[in-house]
Amino acid sequence: MKYQQFLRELEAGRIAPAYLFEGEENYLKEEALKKLKERIILPDYEDFNYEKLSALDVPATQIIESVSTLPLKGPHRLVVVDTVDKWSEKDQRTLASYLENPVKSSCLVCLTGKFDRRRKLYQGFQKNGKIVSFYPLWDEEIIDWVQQRIRKEGKEIDPQALIYLKERIGNDLHNLNQEIEKLIIFTHPARIIKKEDVEKVAGEGKGVGVFDLMGAIREKDLARALPILSQLLERGEPPLRIHSLIVHEVRSLLRIKEKKRGLSPQEASSIIFGPRNYYPGFYTDLANHYLQAAKKFSLSELITDYEDLVETEASIKTGREEPDAALQRMVVNLLG
Repeated sequence: MKYQQFLRELEAGRIAPAYLFEGEENYLKEEALKKLKERIILPDYEDFNYEKLSALDVPATQIIESVSTLPLKGPHRLVVVDTVDKWSEKDQRTLASYLENPVKSSCLVCLTGKFDRRRKLYQGFQKNGKIVSFYPLWDEEIIDWVQQRIRKEGKEIDPQALIYLKERIGNDLHNLNQEIEKLIIFTHPARIIKKEDVEKVAGEGKGVGVFDLMGAIREKDLARALPILSQLLERGEPPLRIHSLIVHEVRSLLRIKEKKRGLSPQEASSIIFGPRNYYPGFYTDLANHYLQAAKKFSLSELITDYEDLVETEASIKTGREEPDAALQRMVVNLLG
């Protein structure tokens, strides 16, 4: 079966006791595994009911021992085994024998790239388990995937922006997902993602994007921030748009700093991106950057920086300063 059919069965509650996830599209493989884990493992009991192992490190007998362990406070135990194609013929036959009578309270997922279909273990999954194939998507499938991914966030993407994003990033789902996460944050609260948004976030050619500038600010790296700012302004990025993003950076760092206690990435994500039910990995990874960046600034610095941002906005809007010069002065004050 393919990824979409697996999701339909999962939503219907049809969980097989053993799966072979085969193929080279690792992003979809990871997504499928995450959805399976969310469906059958209670978060509070993950340490007891979820185990991930590598066939390079453990024999098939140890895997069978693991799946034979009863789950704690839940209907299922999930055991994931990577690189099963590297097992010896003996280990593959041992696991194939297990598949003839698998433990019903456990779900075994074996991960592999290309697998020789003549092998005993592959045939065992064909007969007694489920094989889910994950291979690179066609261009049309990539377009559909990007649209669906963006719609999950309550947004739409302009057709020109969609084509440009695919041409700019390519067909790698990991890279596409990372750029989509950036676009979701960058375009908030607008509902439509436009081509110019993709150009600004992804950059053109080898040029920099606004996220490069925000990263330099979090790193408190003036030597890197000023050239990036100059490139953005030369490319026509509106000064007040850059200003508003810097305001968001400083406000987020200030709110984190005011907590005066250790925050988890989830808690920091709520401060930075607003409350939501779930924060994907991109959000929590970025939140970790904010948590580290907050250590580089004192609370008094951030208060002064925020006041300077307010004054700079007024200075630009009233014409007291040229916008480009005002932004450069502001960044020097912020990071100098």
